[in-house]
Amino acid sequence: MVRRMDELNIDERCDLFWEDCDCWVSGRLQQLSREGVELTEGDAAAIDSRIEEDTTALLEQCLERYGESFNPRVLSDLHHLLFELELRKRGVKNAAHLHCYRENGALGISVARGTVDPDNALLVMEINRAHREKKGDSEDTACDDCVCGRKEGG
Repeated sequence: MVRRMDELNIDERCDLFWEDCDCWVSGRLQQLSREGVELTEGDAAAIDSRIEEDTTALLEQCLERYGESFNPRVLSDLHHLLFELELRKRGVKNAAHLHCYRENGALGISVARGTVDPDNALLVMEINRAHREKKGDSEDTACDDCVCGRKEGG
């Protein structure tokens, strides 16, 4: 039987969050390899360590601020954004990936700072993800029937 996220205790939610982050990193590294971008084991380990340290600090801030009800998923795109920023520091051309995680990453930071409610952030994040999917992850794609208002040629 599969339990819903809200039925899990905070330790279980955090474990799932870290598993998802690890899976994402693994997939991203495979994608980079397919694109011909090779990171040394030292670079990959340094990035992983840095991101884990930064994300853990933000997660701890959120747990202190919001308590046991906090959903770590709020920090997923921020984790990915931090990873992409580290790649960029190492010369990887990843502007599209940075752009993909920028808005939701900023929301994650706002949640950690206490300026945005985590539940509201999750809702906005889902809207942002759906919008990106609709546009095929392209900012240049028009959305004639979308709230974003971006029209052909505009």
